[in-house]
Amino acid sequence: MNLSDYAACDGIELARRISAGSVTATEAIDAAYALIGRLDKEINAFVALEKDLAYAALQAVPRGPLSGVPIAMKDCVAFVGGSIRNFGCGLSAGMRAEQDDEIVVRYRSAGLIPLGTTNVPELSSCLTTESRFYGPCRNPWNLAHSVGGSSGGAAAAVAYGAVPIAYGNDSAGSIRVPASCCGVFGFRPSRGRVPTGPREAEIWYGLLSNHVLTRSVRDSALVLDLTEGTDAGAPYGAPAKLRPYLEECRLPAMPLRIAVSDGREQGFAIESACASALEQTVQRLRELGHDVVPAAPPYNGTQLLEAVTLFLSVALAEELPGLARANGRVIGPETVESCQRGLMERGTRATAVQLSSALAFRSQLGRLLGRFLRDHDVLLTPTLAQPPARLGWLDADSDDLDAYLERMWRYSPFAPLANMCGAPSMSVPLAWSRSGLPIGMMFTGRYGEEGVLFRLAAQLEKAFPWQDLHPANGAWNAP
Repeated sequence: MNLSDYAACDGIELARRISAGSVTATEAIDAAYALIGRLDKEINAFVALEKDLAYAALQAVPRGPLSGVPIAMKDCVAFVGGSIRNFGCGLSAGMRAEQDDEIVVRYRSAGLIPLGTTNVPELSSCLTTESRFYGPCRNPWNLAHSVGGSSGGAAAAVAYGAVPIAYGNDSAGSIRVPASCCGVFGFRPSRGRVPTGPREAEIWYGLLSNHVLTRSVRDSALVLDLTEGTDAGAPYGAPAKLRPYLEECRLPAMPLRIAVSDGREQGFAIESACASALEQTVQRLRELGHDVVPAAPPYNGTQLLEAVTLFLSVALAEELPGLARANGRVIGPETVESCQRGLMERGTRATAVQLSSALAFRSQLGRLLGRFLRDHDVLLTPTLAQPPARLGWLDADSDDLDAYLERMWRYSPFAPLANMCGAPSMSVPLAWSRSGLPIGMMFTGRYGEEGVLFRLAAQLEKAFPWQDLHPANGAWNAP
């Protein structure tokens, strides 16, 4: 299969060609590995290629909507049985998954073929993918810049054409931030929409949602159709959808009342490139018939980011000692980066009252956003407060934890709102900086109403087709 032809296909089109017999599933997987072999040495999106597992899966791939389509997996949760999960960290290196997690079971039932593991920051706890363990993942649009995090390798793999679909997860923007940095579509579903079992009931106090990064909106919609729904023992589930999300993408878009905010109400500041992109997006939305009004839910931005930091700290205070015991290793400078150790230490000192207060704030914030979205269908903000950062700008091995946190949340102040509230949210690749770096626009909707976002995203994709834009370091320019 011609590599540029392969990269031009989204997952649905590739599955159609496989079903029609114009290409075989083996040829599609061969093309994916060929592209990775040509391009990934510089980009470093993949940290492991499970070729034996992938080709073995091809021998018994079920007849599903995405039969034979390759998917990249992430080096953290969503375990693939038989594969290694290092979590980008020396403390946990070499841990082998014994069985597929539920979401992987659903991927396999749909016919998807996991073909490898993508790069992550250490413990998926940073908004750039530059761990000491794996080294930096480089942005296909400009190799000197970050791909975001924590699903950075996943976003890069989709952006340069290695796979049409890559698994990611999002606890504080970890799908949407890399999507913005790499010019792809990133969707975070409502809390409880996609399973986290069988090992976990919820992850990071309910902040985490599983889903994918894609080049097309319809691929994201179909994958959510195929994976949504509670699994055994789930503590809660999202409301039933009105209709399949893929069908939402085909329906005419309804005029929406869209609130737009640049973050000033919460004390956030955005760089001029993002401000210009936001203004351009507002104009485009109005041209499409939407009612766009300046408005923002009245929450305290500092309190939100402090609560997210507390959740992360307490989670690391539990997880890191557990990994040390499980692997017979010692937590120290050789095994864990400085800022993750610092967060762990703060989490160890946190009191039950502080954690309870943060949980109460999370609940109150969800109510506040819910009331705000009674009068507005969607909230629009930039995904990030600046274009993709240069590599090295955000250093998780820094000796100054406070400066690291200040820089990280200054870079990405908007995304955690959806995680705290459990709301669906998406980063849509609608703008590029003058230097050619992607700038995503983020749309956040009502809890359980993913369909509204998919219908809007499909309208935007049709009006402003980003799939026609390709990075300099991609399959479309491969030798």
